[in-house]
Amino acid sequence: MGAYLSQPNTEKTTGNGGNKSMNFGFAAMQGWRVSMEDAHNCIPELDDETAMFAVYDGHGGEEVALYCSKFLPDIIKEQKAYKDGKLQKALEEAFLAIDARITTEEVIKELVQIAGRPRDETEKVADEDDVDNEEAALLHEEATMTIEELLSRFRQNQNKNAKKPCPGASKESVDGEKSYAEKTINGETGSRASETDSNGKEKAAGAGDAAGGSKMRACRRAAASGGSSGSSDGSAEKSVSTGDAGPSCSSSAAADCSEEDAENSSENDEEDDTDEGEEEDTDEEEEMCLPGMDGKEEPGSDSGTTAVVALIRGKQLIVANAGDSRCVVSEKGKAVDMSYDHKPEDELELTRIKNAGGKVTMDGRVNGGLNLSRAIGDHFYKRNKALPPEEQMISSLPDVKVLTLNEDHEFMVVACDGIWNVMSSQEVVDFVNERLKTEAGKNRPLSAIIEELLDHCLAPDTSGDAKNPKLNRSAVVECADYFQDTFPFEYRPLGKF
Repeated sequence: MGAYLSQPNTEKTTGNGGNKSMNFGFAAMQGWRVSMEDAHNCIPELDDETAMFAVYDGHGGEEVALYCSKFLPDIIKEQKAYKDGKLQKALEEAFLAIDARITTEEVIKELVQIAGRPRDETEKVADEDDVDNEEAALLHEEATMTIEELLSRFRQNQNKNAKKPCPGASKESVDGEKSYAEKTINGETGSRASETDSNGKEKAAGAGDAAGGSKMRACRRAAASGGSSGSSDGSAEKSVSTGDAGPSCSSSAAADCSEEDAENSSENDEEDDTDEGEEEDTDEEEEMCLPGMDGKEEPGSDSGTTAVVALIRGKQLIVANAGDSRCVVSEKGKAVDMSYDHKPEDELELTRIKNAGGKVTMDGRVNGGLNLSRAIGDHFYKRNKALPPEEQMISSLPDVKVLTLNEDHEFMVVACDGIWNVMSSQEVVDFVNERLKTEAGKNRPLSAIIEELLDHCLAPDTSGDAKNPKLNRSAVVECADYFQDTFPFEYRPLGKF
């Protein structure tokens, strides 16, 4: 069924861990999507005094999310600002640094290996044959459906793009030193029907895959992808000639026109205006070109990932975010958002996109593709040579927030939008708080609470229910107590001193 499985994959990759200062749990689930593109880090000892927790929500493939999970921790520590104790600046520089690495030939080769993409024409043709066979089977199935069933499916799958299946994830250990498969959970983001902010208010969003068109068949050719040729204006729109509006009476023959002719002329004008509007819409669609539609698919160019990274050092919580994953802290049961969801229609993001030569379509997509405005990778949208990386249509520069922890701060949740599209920040905090309460003096493993959260957010079917988008889901819950001895999986407040 296109980008969905016939039945959801509810098998979860989970784990719990901790040290003398904190406990954490994590879980990830593929759900309805045909593959997983999420990854994460749970590193309680990034160094002797710092812990790191992160979620990466990949799109267009799992390779960039996995690469970030493997290399971003070390890249953060390599920054001079990190060594100088300036963690906010270190996170900003690290995000930009790993994004720049993705464009190098060496890293592209590694991303190709992670993605498992075809390396020669024979393999590529074989893959295309598989796609053709799948489409033929789908057409045959639709040919036997009633018109009501067909219309229902059309509404459900409108604007959705099929994704290539990717390998599943393996179990992860909890010591923060892991192999590729052990260290990350890989998965796939998918359609977004709506977003719910921290106050529970829904925001409309596109209904297709976050990555847009790397696997789409029809290319909507752009005049320029935001200054890819290096022009400073980077205009992505082409002018449309209005032409002749249609038959009408000239001034010299106006007196000879009958009333009937005038009425017919008026009707024709209206029809021609409608046709012209349709032609303009068609021209606008044709001028779009999504990643990979020129036949050149390249990891890191037509794929990318969100990233939300939380560092804890002493009483300081520093959170960097690029994209629409989110970090939330519970303060006496009240949700405190430590990140801001970056969406193309937001004023600040929209201004940057337009200045870079891009546009945002009615369904909230950058040049008809991505439905988020900041990410690592996605270099198809970062080709305006007249602008620095942080001013490109899609920027990898994170927003960074700092919180001084105290005894009122109970726990932290870091999760991808598969959670936040279904529940508000406060609803998630309430959900976790209710389940942290001990029963008969026995604490539940944090991972068990997250598993329940993932199941709660799982859509019951593949219908277009805006409150239940069919996304991968990954989450990390962390609790800390800096001055008490601990035992495995015991719950202790995040900032109790």
